Amino acid sequence: MKHLRLDVASVTLCIFMLTSSIMIFGTHAEGIDPWYYKPPYADYALSGMPDFDERQWGTYNWTYGGAWSHCGPVAVANSLWWLDSEFESNPVPPPTINDHFPLVSAFGQWDDHDPLNVAPLVEKLAWFMDTNGILTQLVHKGTSTADMQAGLTHYLSWSGVNPQGDVDGDGSVTSADVDLVITAMGSVPGSPFWNLAADLNQDNQVNPIDLDIVTAHLGQTGKFYEHTVNQPEFDYIEQEVKKCQDVVLSIGYWVWTGTQWYREDGHFVTVAGVDSQDSKVAISDPIRDAFETGLIPEGRIPIPHLHTPPEPPYTTHNNASYVSQDIYSVVPVPPVPPGLPGKWALANFPPGGLPFIAVIEDAVITSPLGIHDIAVTNLTTCKDGCTPMRTICRGYTAHINVTVVNQGNYTENFNVTAYANTTIIGTQEVTNLDPNNQTVLTFLWNTSGYTIGNYTLNAAATAVLGETNTTNSNFTDGIVKVTIVGDINGDDKVDMKDIGAGARAFGTVLGAPSYNPNADLNDDHKIDMKDIGTLARHFGEHYP
Repeated sequence: MKHLRLDVASVTLCIFMLTSSIMIFGTHAEGIDPWYYKPPYADYALSGMPDFDERQWGTYNWTYGGAWSHCGPVAVANSLWWLDSEFESNPVPPPTINDHFPLVSAFGQWDDHDPLNVAPLVEKLAWFMDTNGILTQLVHKGTSTADMQAGLTHYLSWSGVNPQGDVDGDGSVTSADVDLVITAMGSVPGSPFWNLAADLNQDNQVNPIDLDIVTAHLGQTGKFYEHTVNQPEFDYIEQEVKKCQDVVLSIGYWVWTGTQWYREDGHFVTVAGVDSQDSKVAISDPIRDAFETGLIPEGRIPIPHLHTPPEPPYTTHNNASYVSQDIYSVVPVPPVPPGLPGKWALANFPPGGLPFIAVIEDAVITSPLGIHDIAVTNLTTCKDGCTPMRTICRGYTAHINVTVVNQGNYTENFNVTAYANTTIIGTQEVTNLDPNNQTVLTFLWNTSGYTIGNYTLNAAATAVLGETNTTNSNFTDGIVKVTIVGDINGDDKVDMKDIGAGARAFGTVLGAPSYNPNADLNDDHKIDMKDIGTLARHFGEHYP
């Protein structure tokens, strides 16, 4: 009999593959949508994040050695197109020529969001990013992450949203940019100190002209900045996507040879949405429409559409309303064998069998430089945890706690209003809430005058000046029933079930294991004779 021998590395990789296959079918609680998608805009991103395809061409063929090679500039084109749509102040969809924000401009006699504008936008980005060595003539396939950073910084300055002279991508021209140009001074492509980002006029040499560009714009600040995070955590990607930021992921294809890891290739994708509960991402993939073509079971096609043959060129998705946002589980990379340059991987990506692990190596993020973003992140009540439902006696009070977070980078002043259905419970002012800080507001809900029935609680923050992401400014909680006095369990009558519930909780205080918030009728955080006496006085009553 032959014995099968597997080393630890092989066993770990097998478990990883099996886990990856299982996780892609994750579930979530019925009726609760854990997904956040980049929102749609009328001019022109009707399905949220676009899903442009690299399998096309403009003034030249987008291939290298016969393989499609423009995933980098296409992934960034998705991102910039969406941001330009978000900041368009007077949205009018194409074909009407209408453009009030310069992040994406028309390259011909058409609208900036016309399908005809996709190819020239991609080619402009490819030139700035030196894709396939098109700018420097340093022959290589595709786009490196470092060149993507430099090219994106150059594009932001070229478009006019940022000043000329920004080398480090932070959106401002400072002495740090001067230092970078001086360090690269005299270099050309291929030399030891060459820095594509420091070549501000793209003439393939860093010289005094570049230094003059920096010094002429010192102190100027633009509207966006680029930042790249190596080996990002999933929760970091999630947080950035939910803000106004756009995230492009660099995916490395890594193969275990039996003795070492080998990077076979790489790919760039744009994040279109995140599922925080099940650790999934929806992506716009420049080279495949996996959900649309049936390669994977999960995805999103908000607007059904047909592809016009023959393809390639794959130009159907140049109409930004047509997308196949493909969904993949995000799983931890296997710890054995060690050595992978990332903490997370896309399960079963690309589809069709995995000879390798798709590691998330970098997140290249484009963000508005000044972010105003107030989020209402939680709403709790003093009745939370009660079964079969939360109840409050009509004419009595309950405390509601609302958590608000400043997710921007400005100190903000704003108002928060709590509601029971559409009736205002109260409004409170928040002053001088610093960036990345939170506060908890307590509202007293007096139910006098409310009719008996179920109420949905929610809270909303007013939009602050300059805030564009208001999708997180509201938080809706579950049902609380306003009922007759003494009805603890919400069945519209005061009987021995309520007396029993009060008796079992008698003598307890808030925080005790057997404390029952519903039995705390007067909301004083203790269950004593005042509550029992109220139960006794109303025993036998019912509604209606």
